[in-house]
Amino acid sequence: MTPDGVELTAQPEDKQSQQSLLIVDWEPTLGAIRRRQDIARAEFRKQRKRLGVLSAEQETAIEALLMTTVNKVSLRAAAQMRRLIETIG
Repeated sequence: MTPDGVELTAQPEDKQSQQSLLIVDWEPTLGAIRRRQDIARAEFRKQRKRLGVLSAEQETAIEALLMTTVNKVSLRAAAQMRRLIETIG
């Protein structure tokens, strides 16, 4: 506060700290998405034998399909996070 009663604020630091807080708040969400991806990979490994003979290219395609599915299911949370960070940033 200045001698004449005007309160001084540092906007850039405030915005930066708000962004940092948002990122910290969303870390559990991002962690959950990563865990879902890990679960999908583990399930693929468990069920792999049931799929029979697959080429390396086919296995890669299946894993990509699984990751895309997990990401699309999680897309809404990620989109909300992105919008919040953009509004503050």
